[in-house]
Amino acid sequence: MRTILYSHGDSVVWGAELETKQTQRFSHHIANHYGWDDCNNASAGVSNDYIYRQTMRDVSHWLENKVVWSEETDWVKSDNLFVIVGWTSPTRFEWWNGSEYQQERLWKGYDKWGENDTHRTTEDQFVLNQTEDIPSYIRTFNHIIGLASFLDKNDIPYYFFNTFYDYKFPLEPETLIDTYGKPTHQLDLKSLWKQLPPEFKNETMYSYIKDNGGELLERNHPSAISHEIWANHLI
Repeated sequence: MRTILYSHGDSVVWGAELETKQTQRFSHHIANHYGWDDCNNASAGVSNDYIYRQTMRDVSHWLENKVVWSEETDWVKSDNLFVIVGWTSPTRFEWWNGSEYQQERLWKGYDKWGENDTHRTTEDQFVLNQTEDIPSYIRTFNHIIGLASFLDKNDIPYYFFNTFYDYKFPLEPETLIDTYGKPTHQLDLKSLWKQLPPEFKNETMYSYIKDNGGELLERNHPSAISHEIWANHLI
């Protein structure tokens, strides 16, 4: 029975900076190991909003039609689906500009990728507000819990991991975030955190590859060896 490995994420999952990403990124190694089709749908610079929205869409389409699309494979028909998601920085987000989704981010050190991004800054108040920790964490945790529940409901195996972001929980705000909500525990981030898959919380992809002899390339993306290290870990 034919199985598709459907993976999604940002430039790291896509295989940015690899010479031949279709054969060097970790999703290829995993698919090759199990004899699966590698349908990698990751894109550079995208947000968790984007990853969540497209994965829900693509898995729903597979449930109805048993086909999945990727740029390299076009449409592939399969009997089984395995989902891998590498979640990116929670402070990235997307918004509808009137005709299409637009990706935004806060240009912080953890989300700058080499010399090309050194002088990039964010000044727009709309972006600054949306990329604060509180709304960013809540949105991402809800995405992860919701997608995990959806996959569990449909008996689709999956693996979620945190690509590189170091979560540090903000304190409860001094003012209410929901005017008509309960007066305490409005964030309850620690309770949400407990609901996330353990593999997401245990380590980041970057911490693992660094601890196991991997390296990053010029723009801070994992090298071919690092992708192999990560693939072997997931296998």
